[in-house]
Amino acid sequence: MEKKQSAEQVLQSYLRDGEQVRWQGKTENFPLLDNDAKWQILGKWIGTVVAACAILMLYIGGNENWSVKAAGVIVLIAALLVVSPIMERYNVLRQSYWITDQRAILMTRDRSFYSMELSQIDDFRLVKGKGSRDCLVLGSCIFEDVNRQLRWRSCHPKADMQGNGKADEAQGLVFFGVSNGESAAALLRRCKAEAA
Repeated sequence: MEKKQSAEQVLQSYLRDGEQVRWQGKTENFPLLDNDAKWQILGKWIGTVVAACAILMLYIGGNENWSVKAAGVIVLIAALLVVSPIMERYNVLRQSYWITDQRAILMTRDRSFYSMELSQIDDFRLVKGKGSRDCLVLGSCIFEDVNRQLRWRSCHPKADMQGNGKADEAQGLVFFGVSNGESAAALLRRCKAEAA
């Protein structure tokens, strides 16, 4: 039976020759309905249930020959929407982050990598979360998502949709819920100053 590799072991195969890790972090545990996303998630759940019930009533009530399969599809779609915040939290909790002397790197739950060259990070923000968790947002192109979709964006790095670069090159990343975000931000500030 093959032993599962640690995140650090998987990272070693992704690093370039001579690339050195200067900072590492991972998402700290957080409640599903924390203050930052509580009303958004509750609204999604309530809206999904109300919409699914209304669609089912209209479909079944206005159609004598309604299909159980069609009704099942409606219920399945509603169930997927209700479960999506739970899956999103599960995915975010299994992410790992690194800043090397060359790149910022995010590893997803399925051990896919996304990275940004330090020279390509045009701006970054340290978003203070509730409690001790901070979120480090890399790349000004995703700053508008910070208040609306921070968890979602952390699971879905902004990539080049035109296909001009490699699949693992990101234009924006979110290091979500890290306890040592201040030290990561300080490191990025130093890298920017050295490059200037």
